[in-house]
Amino acid sequence: MRSFPSGRATRRRPRHRPPRGLVSAVLAACAAVTVTGCAAEAGVRDDGAAPTLSPPASSVPLWPGYTPPTLPSPHESSPYVRYLPVDKVRVPAGGLARLSAKKLLLNDPNVPAMVQKEISLCPGDGTCPLRDAVHRDLTGDDRDELVVAADLPEFGRTLLQVYTASGRTVRPVLIYWGPLGLTGETSGRDLLISAIGADGRVTTRFRWNGHVMAALTPDGTATRPDLQGVVPAGPEAVPAVPESVPEAVSGGAGAADEAPRTETRTPR
Repeated sequence: MRSFPSGRATRRRPRHRPPRGLVSAVLAACAAVTVTGCAAEAGVRDDGAAPTLSPPASSVPLWPGYTPPTLPSPHESSPYVRYLPVDKVRVPAGGLARLSAKKLLLNDPNVPAMVQKEISLCPGDGTCPLRDAVHRDLTGDDRDELVVAADLPEFGRTLLQVYTASGRTVRPVLIYWGPLGLTGETSGRDLLISAIGADGRVTTRFRWNGHVMAALTPDGTATRPDLQGVVPAGPEAVPAVPESVPEAVSGGAGAADEAPRTETRTPR
């Protein structure tokens, strides 16, 4: 049997209601958090601090205040002379592509007489040192230069020369004595000459500087103007001893040990 409260009814306590302004503020804050959370998922997210970037390496000279010695003036005794033009050969109407490499080298005053004697044997059964002539535009004038090479086992060297046409005159813009069997390629207008020696594969880069094909230094600049386009004097007297033949005589230097150049070495 259920019992009911006695005569006096029990009063309920009134509930505490928060102010309407507070409720609106809380709802607005929740909505903001919800929207922000969605935006963070769909937009840019912060993954922390960016990694530290290292600046590219740059060349630092060992002797910044050092000035290399200059060659003697033309009035003084000098072991070097400038590249001489090939006055006995004229550029034909068809350009250098119509010239015979043999005829050019035999009339080039920069080529030693002993080398010309070897070239005079061409063509021959295994006795001609000349490779096939190559034509490439290395100066950017839309005309091909002439690249010739002669392998000279007696000297233990390969002679590579680049000729250009200056009007009707032929003149060399690079004379390079390298190890026997050197190879070459072009990269754009740059000429890369490679050889394999005791230190592995060595590549030297040459670039037209407006006068000659100059060897590049490690920072990408051409060699000194006073060392451009010079060869040892007395082409008739280049000795046959391999060690006495300059390893590299280029438009950028007078001898191998004076030629600053860009080299890439690959172990054998």
